Amino acid sequence: MAIVTSQQIQTYFDLYRSIEVTLTKEVSHLLGFLQEQIYLKFGGSIWPCILYSTSLEGAKVILNLKADQLERLRTSSNLGSLRYCFRQPDKTEPLTFFVGIRVKGYNRYNNGPHKDLYFMTLEFSQRPPDDLIEIVGHFLEANVNSTKRRDERIAVNERIIQKIGFRSCSAIISVEQVDRKCLLRDLSFGGAQLILPGIAKFLNNRKAVLKLYSGEDGKLVELEGSFVRVEPVEGRKDLTLAALQFTPEVVPQAYKMKINDFLRMQAKLMVLKASSEGTKESP
Repeated sequence: MAIVTSQQIQTYFDLYRSIEVTLTKEVSHLLGFLQEQIYLKFGGSIWPCILYSTSLEGAKVILNLKADQLERLRTSSNLGSLRYCFRQPDKTEPLTFFVGIRVKGYNRYNNGPHKDLYFMTLEFSQRPPDDLIEIVGHFLEANVNSTKRRDERIAVNERIIQKIGFRSCSAIISVEQVDRKCLLRDLSFGGAQLILPGIAKFLNNRKAVLKLYSGEDGKLVELEGSFVRVEPVEGRKDLTLAALQFTPEVVPQAYKMKINDFLRMQAKLMVLKASSEGTKESP
């Protein structure tokens, strides 16, 4: 993740403080979240729990509560702390910190067979550490921008595609479950433009899946969508220039974050360039 200024941290907190992030398997992996190292602490007691969701104002956890723990919640202070733990790229030690909490409420989880399993709502008793604001804010910013800047195109070549975080402009497009090689021309939050073998009129409105490989870990990122515009490549009737519009509900979060990070990086470079040119022009 890029270096984030204190001003950006404050912006994240102001804009996203109340938005809840549900920690699915995909989201947990992207954030580097280490679920097995999370727990609540009340006084000297440690209560293991599963973090179900978090915002910058509170969290929801699932945990087992025995009779003595329920009695403590009823009769003692409901103040405690919640331990967060995140994997750090290129470091052996995880990032850990505590956030002060107060228990707002708890209910038996799903009324299922596990009678000791509860769903607990926590409210932060203080502003969380900047590390949590940065991690959650960065994630939510990508989601917001994927709508606001949905059609902002990034023209790609091999250098640019690798800066975004993918291996190559040479990719795979699966049309009706038949894989074909394709060449990327541009990417956006909402779609892609590419060249692929095939006759244009037979591809129009067809559903397809664009397959890209992450440059960091080689993980496959699949982008489902439909062709909304196709035309023959000039002088090559066997090749088609196609615009693929992604299905918004299933765009992977990993893709959104790569596109968002690249656009942020480009915006910073433009500011630095403008500042440098302004300095040169000064008498």
